[in-house]
Amino acid sequence: MGTLEEMIKQSTDPRELKRALSVKMGQEGIKPQQIGRILNVSEQYVSKWKGIYETEGAERLRLGYEGRKPYLTAAQRAEVVRWVKGKSSLRVEEIRDYVEKTYGVVYQSKQSYYELMAEGGMSYHRSEAVNPKHDEAQVMEKREELKKS
Repeated sequence: MGTLEEMIKQSTDPRELKRALSVKMGQEGIKPQQIGRILNVSEQYVSKWKGIYETEGAERLRLGYEGRKPYLTAAQRAEVVRWVKGKSSLRVEEIRDYVEKTYGVVYQSKQSYYELMAEGGMSYHRSEAVNPKHDEAQVMEKREELKKS
């Protein structure tokens, strides 16, 4: 996207569009005060983006933020999910240890491990297939008690 017109036509982000429109309107002879009222921005905003456009071009009107690079690549993440799917039960600590040992990655938040477990079809709330405290005799006793009442 080299020109201002191309950017206006193809931009999907409203912030980029507002920047480009403020420059375009200035080129059309509209006063900064009017542009500010129309786009709901300050006069300083209009002059800032006009100056940037004049010195650096239309590409500089784009947003600079591209997000943070993920710790695991897509292939590594897929391998961890495959590993999770191969387990019948799993604790968060186990997945944390596996990811650290295999890829040298330690997440700051447990939420990242929860997401990996969810992708693998598990929940950190109920990662065991069977209740380890389940006692069949107690269950039958309780059923009989309920039948009597």
